[in-house]
Amino acid sequence: MIPTTRRAFLGCCTGALLNAAQEYQRGGMIYRRLGRTGMDVSLLSFGSHTDPKDRVKAGRNQTVLTAEGQARRDRIISRAFGLGVNLLDVYESEGQWEPAARLVREKRGQVLISLAHEVRREDLERAARLFGHIDLYRFHAAEIDGQTLETWDLLRKAKEAGVIRAIGIATHIERTMTRALEELEGIDYLFFPYNFIHARADYSQFLPRAIQQGVGLIAMKPLASGSIMRLDPHARPGAAPEFERLQLWQRGNRPILPAAVAELTKSLDRLPDETLCMAAMRFVYAKTFLSAAITGMFEDRLLDDNYQALTRYRETRPEERAALEAARQAAVRGSAWLPEEYQWLDRQWRA
Repeated sequence: MIPTTRRAFLGCCTGALLNAAQEYQRGGMIYRRLGRTGMDVSLLSFGSHTDPKDRVKAGRNQTVLTAEGQARRDRIISRAFGLGVNLLDVYESEGQWEPAARLVREKRGQVLISLAHEVRREDLERAARLFGHIDLYRFHAAEIDGQTLETWDLLRKAKEAGVIRAIGIATHIERTMTRALEELEGIDYLFFPYNFIHARADYSQFLPRAIQQGVGLIAMKPLASGSIMRLDPHARPGAAPEFERLQLWQRGNRPILPAAVAELTKSLDRLPDETLCMAAMRFVYAKTFLSAAITGMFEDRLLDDNYQALTRYRETRPEERAALEAARQAAVRGSAWLPEEYQWLDRQWRA
């Protein structure tokens, strides 16, 4: 039941957002419980996207990596496992099911495999053959319509049959997230975009409902598809976004208002020797309602930076704690997602 008064709503959300996910530390890695699944996932998780410069076309809407690119990806993933990363997201469309299955075969009991693909019997059977079992399986949904419900029913039956441990969807649209909580029976988790620019009031309905229902929350695009690299004058040499245009989510979405980006960037108040990307990852890690931040890592230094940000995510200055608190309250303050002195940015953006 959702609180019906503002006082009850604020009380519910404040407590939930602060204490949403059970958490423990092993070595330098933080692990959080993924909703009600019983699975503990690494706060830093390895994303499914492969390096565009290494991709070659392998059919309609299909790519694979060059031999050199695959070897580099396998090596970086193995390094991530050594640092405590235990969740690996894998796209079939980028030719990664077979390479991932080979890579995790000897450590399958220590690694959680997250798959994203169409929901067809033959694909589920193939995935089960490759990986032994499927930990997480999802599909992308722009809307909750009749086709979505039919697809979901197939996924739900596969879970009931013991083929999959947890089922979910990925979406970029807040109304779809909220409808998924209402209409997708047995949903275990959601992938949704979350980064320091996107931490705004769009999720004021979705977040408290998801937390209340015990649905796991996984942040995708914590660096806005690498776009945040463009904002950082101190980025590591050679760092580049996955897409050329500064954006939040998909290629077709409108660009970010530069003034809003500039002001929000100031609020991060980086720690010494920290890039903007590291501060942006630390911002996401600090959101305790998130179980994991999943991001593509095409080079060793990206893994190193993301891991270093994780080990330092509690090292916040008083002024940054205030900024994080302001961002946390974005989910409960209606349209006041910016500090008062910056609210004109929101009005300009919406206009």
